[in-house]
Amino acid sequence: MRILKELSRKEFIKTLGTKEQCMEYLSKNKWNRGYKCRSCDHSLFIKGKQHQSRRCKKCGYDESPTAHTIFHKLKFGLDKAFEMMYDITTSKKGANSIWLAERYDVAQNTAWLFRQKVQIAMQSSKTHPLEGEVHVDEFEIGTPKKGEQGRSQSEKKIRIVIALEYRKGKCGRGYAQIIEDYSSESLRSIFTNHIKKDAKVLADGWSGYKPLKKEYKNLEQELSDQGRNFPMLHNQIRNFKNWLRGVHSYCDKEYLHKYIDEYFFRFNRRNHRKSILTKLIDRMTNLKPITKREIQNLAT
Repeated sequence: MRILKELSRKEFIKTLGTKEQCMEYLSKNKWNRGYKCRSCDHSLFIKGKQHQSRRCKKCGYDESPTAHTIFHKLKFGLDKAFEMMYDITTSKKGANSIWLAERYDVAQNTAWLFRQKVQIAMQSSKTHPLEGEVHVDEFEIGTPKKGEQGRSQSEKKIRIVIALEYRKGKCGRGYAQIIEDYSSESLRSIFTNHIKKDAKVLADGWSGYKPLKKEYKNLEQELSDQGRNFPMLHNQIRNFKNWLRGVHSYCDKEYLHKYIDEYFFRFNRRNHRKSILTKLIDRMTNLKPITKREIQNLAT
């Protein structure tokens, strides 16, 4: 598996290769704004029972760095969890749960559950909308059948809308979302969540985009010509499909949105690969613990 040069495994192991280093990093991250006891709100603490734990000076409440984070009750060491995240974020194509289970000697179900938690942390914050020139189009995931080309009505296909910034012939940031159909109401979701109102939006000639011109005054349409007029956009669609097929081979429909989040979390940080792992760890530190049942309920 090819590893991006900007964050070598040697460098990773040097800084976060032991449990102690990982706990220290997590502790500093968790209490970077100061300590406050969850039991009595006291702000003074002493050393707790475990490494990097903090015990309240007033009530004695002892809290570990992993408590109240998504790392709570891990079935394997924090150092192993950080290295799994390293592989998920920095490998060329990503790392599926089967590969992770074999590499780190854990049950495949355990690796799958942890990977799901990582994907939850990869969700877009929706605080950095696309701006400037933005190209929008839709595509489908599923095996094409005769008579179902184009915007088909097949229930076996999953419909996705994608938006990318166009910066002097190169890609900027991008996002994608699953949609129920190609109506204006469905297409509106990616505009509302990820595109600035004053952006110069270019979409194809599909009629579903026309009603959106009332809100997005700079929205223009151009015939796609089977993707030839949107080469950058369709190149990324192909890249996403190849990534999904090549590494994950099969993805349940209810979990596909998580793989979309993962792809664009990596894509939008492709020029900041040294910090992509620490950014992910920071996010996971601020997420509450979540169980397998809760993850499954979110998917249904």
